[in-house]
Amino acid sequence: LGGNAKTLMFVNISPADYNEDETLNSLMYASRVKLIKNNAEKHDESEEINKLKRIITELKANGGTSKVLEQYEASKSAAVNNDQD
Repeated sequence: LGGNAKTLMFVNISPADYNEDETLNSLMYASRVKLIKNNAEKHDESEEINKLKRIITELKANGGTSKVLEQYEASKSAAVNNDQD
């Protein structure tokens, strides 16, 4: 629990006598979790995500063809080939 995200927790409790210890432990844990404060912030989108969004927009506009997609695939395959060398 923690990090850069909002967290939601559900605690199940039981009214049965034989589950008393489990219920108390669950409630104590939930009380401790409630004290945790996260500062969830949206990160700026990466250059990679922006490229992919441009490709999607261009594909939608051009009926499935995209020069940006061809360039993107060429750059990715070139990077893979450089890694293999």
